[in-house]
This record gives sequence, C-alpha cells and structure tokens, in this order.
Amino acid sequence: MSEAERTNPVRKWRNERKLSLEEACQLFADRGYPKPSIAKLSRIERDQDIPAEMVPALELITGIPAKELRPDLAELFGVA
Repeated sequence: MSEAERTNPVRKWRNERKLSLEEACQLFADRGYPKPSIAKLSRIERDQDIPAEMVPALELITGIPAKELRPDLAELFGVA
C-alpha cells in the first residue's frame, strides 16, 4: 500500500469499497452531480486541492466531512 493510500481519505474510501476510479466518478452522476473525470479524481487522491464547488458532493458521496476534505474552507462550510 502506498503512502497516498494510507493518508488520502478519498483514496482510502474508494479502496475500502473496491471501486475503480470510473465507478467512483459514476457515483456523482448517479446522485445528480456533475461527473468528475477520472483524471480529476486521481489528482484529488494524490492530494491536489479539491475544488470548493466539488466539496459538498464529495462529502455526501463519501461521508468524509468537508472539514477533512478542505480544512482551509471549513469556516465557509459552517464547520469550525
């Protein structure tokens, strides 16, 4: 297991559910959100910033709190 797999919460979530990147991206569309590209989700899993507009959908789909996904924006999402 790579360091990113141990530390990145999105990758950990996806791997625990045995989802491919494509399957994880499809969950966005299935729930009425814009479907991210595989490349975008892969970049997020490699700890690149998550776009602010994507945080609410990612939180809903993964169950990972917004403050964990983007701690720098926690106040914006009403989380201290």
